[in-house]
Amino acid sequence: MLFNNYLIFTYVLLFVIIYNIAKHFIKNRVVRNILIFGGNLFILLTIVKEHSLIVLMALSLFIFLIGKLLQKKDKKWILSISVIFVITLFSIRNYEFVQELLIKVKLSFINTPALSVQKIGLSYILFRYIHWLIESSKKKIHDSDFLTFLNYIFFFPSFLAGPIDKYTNFHYWIGNNKLTYQKSLFFAGASRVFIGTFKTIGIVPLIIVYATDYTQFLTDYTPSVALLLSLLAYSAYIFLDFSGYSDIAIGTAYMIGIKTPENFNAPYLSLNISDFWKRWHITFSSFLTLYVFKPIIKLLNSIIHPKRRLLVSVIGYLLTFIICGLWHGSSINFLYWGLWHGIGLTIYKFWNVKIKPNKTFFESQFYKGISIAITFIFVTIGWLFFHYTTEQLAEIFDLIR
Repeated sequence: MLFNNYLIFTYVLLFVIIYNIAKHFIKNRVVRNILIFGGNLFILLTIVKEHSLIVLMALSLFIFLIGKLLQKKDKKWILSISVIFVITLFSIRNYEFVQELLIKVKLSFINTPALSVQKIGLSYILFRYIHWLIESSKKKIHDSDFLTFLNYIFFFPSFLAGPIDKYTNFHYWIGNNKLTYQKSLFFAGASRVFIGTFKTIGIVPLIIVYATDYTQFLTDYTPSVALLLSLLAYSAYIFLDFSGYSDIAIGTAYMIGIKTPENFNAPYLSLNISDFWKRWHITFSSFLTLYVFKPIIKLLNSIIHPKRRLLVSVIGYLLTFIICGLWHGSSINFLYWGLWHGIGLTIYKFWNVKIKPNKTFFESQFYKGISIAITFIFVTIGWLFFHYTTEQLAEIFDLIR
């Protein structure tokens, strides 16, 4: 993670101080953009090679120009080709099986320098590219410039792991000159950075060994109990680590004067698996809903009979979370994890549509308590597929049998 490196953390702090001093004297949007872009390059060059940033800037220029074209003309075929293009580039760079397939069919272009960029941050850059293209096509982006777009793509607080901001929101806050509100935002950001740092540096190191290696418990417990305790620790670890990073990223953005969206909202208190995905990695979930699930549902509704809406929802959930799983990693265990959540959402959909529990019972504290417990257990079991490879999963299942 970007902020776990103390030297980089110092660079970030220095940039925040210098930028806040400068913006009291500089009201011009272009100059502010240049300052932020300079800060983005300076900090990202500590973790990303120059070649990678140059290639990504060239690709960003291409995507920006396509977006500007889509803002003026209604060309759905340009949108489709552009989205397929960036997804294809991402797939070639991220997935070894795609590279191996292309080598087999003797497409040697995958070895070109343009496709040798580092993987760091690519997943989130992909989201921003797709968001820019689709929202431009919908004519929802009315005011844009290339420098702001570059800052949106390379914004260092959220470069590695989000949150995934919308371009219109980022564009608005870059040009915001309300110093009174900016001051409040700065101190709110400082508090978030402190909370996030406490999570990631104060608590995570205490539990990470137990969370990521169930064998730590084997000396005192049976394999089944050891695995259970490790999974509980992993649930705490992944939440504290990820939400802690989000707190630092959001807080740092606040301190620069950009109000970045929230990413977590007490996800382990969710009443059901659908509620969980509205609370966990919120910006990513919103992206999946808007740009994956809804288009799949729209397509299926045009093919499948209207009476089969439940079937449409089930297929939509499964396909969306297969994509969700594969986005997290190319190994097969991530596919299992995605299917686990897709199946969970399917079960919940059947429960909600077919069984329809009594409203009074549904609203009781007892039902809510049971629902929270079941959802938490379901999500915790799912982390098993997320963390361990298929080979490790096979060993674990053999051990606890």
